[in-house]
Amino acid sequence: MASWQLRAAALQLRSTDDLAANLATCRELGERATSEGADLLVLPECFPFLGRSERDKLGIAEDFDRGGPMLETLRELAIRGSAWVVGGGMPEVVAGDANRTYNTAVVIDPRGELVTRYRKIHLFDIDIPHGVSMRESDATCAGDTPVVVEINGAKVGLSICYDLRFPELYRRLVKDLGAEVLLVPAAFTALTGAAHWHLLLRARAIEDQAYVVAAAQWGKHNEKRESYGHSLIVDPWGTVIGERSDGDGIVVASLDGNVVERRRMQMPCLEHAVLWK
Repeated sequence: MASWQLRAAALQLRSTDDLAANLATCRELGERATSEGADLLVLPECFPFLGRSERDKLGIAEDFDRGGPMLETLRELAIRGSAWVVGGGMPEVVAGDANRTYNTAVVIDPRGELVTRYRKIHLFDIDIPHGVSMRESDATCAGDTPVVVEINGAKVGLSICYDLRFPELYRRLVKDLGAEVLLVPAAFTALTGAAHWHLLLRARAIEDQAYVVAAAQWGKHNEKRESYGHSLIVDPWGTVIGERSDGDGIVVASLDGNVVERRRMQMPCLEHAVLWK
């Protein structure tokens, strides 16, 4: 039987275009989570900055090989809390392109080292009648590589927000790369979140028989943008084992590798799955 255990925390906040204030909130929430025994902290998409337009983030983008205030804040959280930290989505410089960034999730180990990064594959370019119109691709370069990282013995698959709508990505993370925990840091819009957030997260947990940890933005960021909130942790049976509807705060739950293995043995869907080409 699998022997790993994680005490995971999903951090929820309402980021604005004030970088320093956002990072201060992240430090406060991170310290609260580690005081409750969390050894994995997951921050939402756009945790350091959420502006009025996609291009606003260009001025704060970082080269992670050189560092900067965003990366240093994550390292500080990891070292001070002796925890793994996943910065759920932050602007990373694209070499040779001053007009776009990657939307990147970084994984920091308890020593403060950057272990790996995932660049968001699916970009949020949508038009909903009488609703939301967004073009993430106007200032974002898409990634192309699924990423799974080992954290305290658990295989953890990375994704960001709009990726949630593409089950083939998660099947690749689980079936091909061995993920047992799926992370979904997000800034889901209030409209689409109310319609689909819980359904999609529970579906990904059920169909892939994996834990899902979804750290969310909440509330009105500015006159153009409002996020749904409802940070969740879901178990491999699709049961919500932790949730925060709104407000800055944390959701903490214990994840157990034996639960994943038992569910997959009881109902071997992953063994029965046919991967179509």
